[in-house]
Amino acid sequence: MSHYNNKQKKPLLIISVYGPSEYNQHWYALQKNFLAKTTAIPYTFKIIANNSDSDLFDADELLIKNDKNIGHPAGLEQAFHYMREQQDHYSGYLILDSDAFPVRAGWHHILDRQMDQFNKTIAAPIRYENLDKFPHPCVVYLNKTGLQNEKVNFNYAKVENLLGDMINEVGGLMPDISSEVLPLLRTNRVNLHPVAAGIYHHLFYHHGAGSRGFDFRLLLMYEYYNHWIDNNKQAEYGEQLMEALVSNPDGFIDKLMCAY
Repeated sequence: MSHYNNKQKKPLLIISVYGPSEYNQHWYALQKNFLAKTTAIPYTFKIIANNSDSDLFDADELLIKNDKNIGHPAGLEQAFHYMREQQDHYSGYLILDSDAFPVRAGWHHILDRQMDQFNKTIAAPIRYENLDKFPHPCVVYLNKTGLQNEKVNFNYAKVENLLGDMINEVGGLMPDISSEVLPLLRTNRVNLHPVAAGIYHHLFYHHGAGSRGFDFRLLLMYEYYNHWIDNNKQAEYGEQLMEALVSNPDGFIDKLMCAY
């Protein structure tokens, strides 16, 4: 759905990339709800669906339906390609994972101001809690200069993590432009899980593993957090977090942020 008068300039383009998931109906409802509540300027919201049930999405919001799951990086590339085609019509661009959405009113004004302040053209989470040193594409906000940057590339690549190990990860090609990225760090005041259910820069929520099995490399490969979380109960934790979020989205987010 487009939230603007056709005679007005459309300042913000938002695209979310979906994969096949039993939770897509919930993610779609959550994204639409929180975007409407937190985005105070006109915006256009579009969906790229990878082998997802297109009947879930409003027809005017379904941008691309890929009949097979072409993978997350390819879906991101489609989003970037479309945004670059539309760059004369918008001044801000946001790409979201299906399980990510803004949680603070005026998030776009805050990012625009800080990107100007620190001379950045891109904003994205740096998931230090996952031992990452590079921007993650669960949330990517770009101004026009960032959108035109040909170095923006979220294909899989080998990249060093904070332990010094080389891992194959989406965003692995991005350290080269780290100086151009405003890092959105995890700011949970309450952590219900070490990696999932993250609040970033007190502006965005990212569930993590929202469209796949509830498992994380950091727990499976390193057992890094096993001294305070039971790795054998990850599926149970995933069900509990999803139920809590869906049953009371505002209360769940407020708990993580300790909103007053």
